[in-house]
Amino acid sequence: MTAKLHLNKKILVIPLMLATAACTQNISPYAYDSRDVGAVNHVEKGTIESYRWVEINGRNKGVGTTAGAGIGGAIGSTWGKRTDDAQNIVGAIGGAILGGIIGNSIEKSGTKGSGYEYMVRTEAGELITLVQKDDVPLEKNLPVVIIYGSRARIIPDESRLNITHVRETEE
Repeated sequence: MTAKLHLNKKILVIPLMLATAACTQNISPYAYDSRDVGAVNHVEKGTIESYRWVEINGRNKGVGTTAGAGIGGAIGSTWGKRTDDAQNIVGAIGGAILGGIIGNSIEKSGTKGSGYEYMVRTEAGELITLVQKDDVPLEKNLPVVIIYGSRARIIPDESRLNITHVRETEE
């Protein structure tokens, strides 16, 4: 009976991990949300003047905490004697608190990472900054396209990369 009870508790943890993993979002400049497909975005050309490394903290929507508390409460309520309601209630409360803390932590770690804050001079002369998750920084003086949408992003301007390269080799 005890082995079966422990197995059931382990099985209940799996939905917590799946629920919180599903809530994490990909914040890469190369990933788009399905609702962005077909959307028209304003774009602007610019050049990277400088960049610096930044830490990107995880975003918490509360789903991990809620899922963790629910699953933790369910697991905790099975601890104790089946005939002792007080032990089951205390177990449920303790499980909900512990599950909520674990779920919150899993959710935050899903989007936490590092990236770069870019300072970009637009062709109109305006200076803007944008933080984006990149493993390797985009180079200083790189011609870029700034894409304004539900989430702004900077990508290399392929049309100006070849022209810039040709001009540099001619000089």
